[in-house]
Amino acid sequence: MKPQQPRAHRRRVRVFALSTLTALICLVTVAACTGDSGNQVSGGNTQSETTYNEFNEAIPYPYVGAAPSDPLERENLAARLKMYNSAGDTNYVYLFAWGSPTPIGYYVIKGKVSSTGSQMTATQITSNCGNQGGCVLDAIGDDGSYGPEEGGQSGVFFFTASGTLVETDQPFVVSSQPIKLYVNVPQLDASAN
Repeated sequence: MKPQQPRAHRRRVRVFALSTLTALICLVTVAACTGDSGNQVSGGNTQSETTYNEFNEAIPYPYVGAAPSDPLERENLAARLKMYNSAGDTNYVYLFAWGSPTPIGYYVIKGKVSSTGSQMTATQITSNCGNQGGCVLDAIGDDGSYGPEEGGQSGVFFFTASGTLVETDQPFVVSSQPIKLYVNVPQLDASAN
C-alpha cells in the first residue's frame, strides 16, 4: 500500500494545480470582460474626458470670467451649417485623382456632400448581458447590415443637380461658387448617356 500513496498524492497535487490554473484563467477572463475599458460610450467616454482634462491643465482656457465677445469659430461653424444644409442650394464638387494636384472634373450638386459613414440611427446600443449588466454593442446600420459602409472612412456621397447619386472616396474640394481654374476641367455628369 505504501507505493500507491505517493501516486495518489501526486494525482491530488496535479488536480489541485490544474484546478487552480483553471480558476485563475477564468478570473482573468471575467476581469477583462467586466473591467473599465475607459473608452466605452456607456462609461461617460472616460478616455476623452481624461484627455480633455490633461489638455486643459497643460494650456488652460484663456477666458476664465467671460467667453470671447466675438467667437469667430462658432460663427464660421454656424454659417457653414446654414449654407451646406440648404437643400435647394447649388454647390460644386471638384474631384482629384490620388496624388494629382489637378482636378479630374467637377459636379454641380444640389445640397451638400455627406459621409458614407453617417447614418440615421445610433452606431452603438446597450444590451443586457446577464450578470455583467449592460454591454455596448455595435448596432445594425441603416442598410440592415453590420460593418463599414461602401465608401470606407473617407467615402462621401452627393446628388447631382439632375438627381443622380454619386459616391466616391477620391479627394475632393467643395465650393459654393465655381472655382476659376487655369486648366480645362470637364463637368462630370453621371446622368449623361
